Amino acid sequence: MSKPQPATQDFIRSIERLHRILEAAKLLNSTLDINELTRIILRIIREEVGIDRGTVFVVDWKRRQLRSIVAQEVENEIVLPVEKGIAGAVAATAQVIDIPDAYADPRFDPRFDPMLGYRTQDIFCMPIVNRDGTVVGVLELMNRSRPLTSDDLEFLSGVSVHVGLALENAWLHREMIEKRKIERELDLAREIQHNFYPNLPESYGGVGIAASSVMCEAVGGDYLDYFPLDDGRFIVMLGDVSGKGIGAALVMTSLHATCRALARHIHALEKIAMILNDTLVETTGPGTFVTLAIVLVDSKSRRLHYICAGHNPLLHVDCTGKAFLIERGGGPPVGLFAHLSYAREIVEVDAGSTIVVYTDGVSEAEDKNQEQFGLDRLAGIVQEHHSESATGVHTGIRAALSSFVGDVPPNDDSTMIVLKF
Repeated sequence: MSKPQPATQDFIRSIERLHRILEAAKLLNSTLDINELTRIILRIIREEVGIDRGTVFVVDWKRRQLRSIVAQEVENEIVLPVEKGIAGAVAATAQVIDIPDAYADPRFDPRFDPMLGYRTQDIFCMPIVNRDGTVVGVLELMNRSRPLTSDDLEFLSGVSVHVGLALENAWLHREMIEKRKIERELDLAREIQHNFYPNLPESYGGVGIAASSVMCEAVGGDYLDYFPLDDGRFIVMLGDVSGKGIGAALVMTSLHATCRALARHIHALEKIAMILNDTLVETTGPGTFVTLAIVLVDSKSRRLHYICAGHNPLLHVDCTGKAFLIERGGGPPVGLFAHLSYAREIVEVDAGSTIVVYTDGVSEAEDKNQEQFGLDRLAGIVQEHHSESATGVHTGIRAALSSFVGDVPPNDDSTMIVLKF
């Protein structure tokens, strides 16, 4: 039997190569688990090309990092900046790098070999691109068992297209799962934080009460609480944690627990403020603080005892509709400096008066022109509704605030308490 002609041999090799690429593509599309996928990638290439070890990196362009998904014989994730090292250079340039002697190349970092008990001899590193031609990963192959042939290079080039598509799909799938996980955790955090909201009566000791808190994100850093006392008096607290989101919510959670523990046993506002301040200084980092208003309402003597620790001044609209800002007293926000002392202030409050305690998410809310809602507008709304109940005043403020900001998304949590004598 005569031997196949060279042209026939080339044709046969092309068919076999195409068959291997199709088989590889089939395997690559068999899973969306990115760890399993990269193991498949390395197994296929190891069998076809003959290399000792391989690493698949995914490129995170937002952070400009390469992260190893599976590195053979390596347990810990490898993180490299783009443009750093051989893999980083491939990611940055989208060019193949073939190094016959790793230690002779200045881009090679030899520190990893002693750590891994390995000796890197040669490296073949190529980009993995998606359907748009964007580099989504890097394939690094080490210590080949034989020289790479033109068939090997053609196989790697052909299979890399399928690797890129599969890797991008798997990465998007992983991000989607992570996003859903985060959303579930945020839903749980939102529910927990909602349970912190106090069970406010419509009135206590002859004083009407209405309050609300609207978060600009899933969870927030505004704190609102209410503590009735046996003698008809009650304490309300309103705080605003520096920052937003999950970090502020965690501080708010700690604040809530501490206030609850204190208010059950201590009714002296000065002592509550002092202990809260020292606790926050001890348990939070520099730059984390809380503006806080602690208000003791004594309806029998028509008095308001309060401490404003860096918080907005209370708004007082008397029975005639005249508006005042209660700005006396106070001190720095809690959590900034240790061993601070706070002194309370006392104001007389006539029947028919309205007191509004609020965070700057109310007074500093912005419309589409970046104009702030402002204290004058807030006072005007309260004056307009001052003859109504606490609920009526509160509803009027919220309606005016919503109309003012329109479709502009809030950039801060907004919380307020309305007290009507």
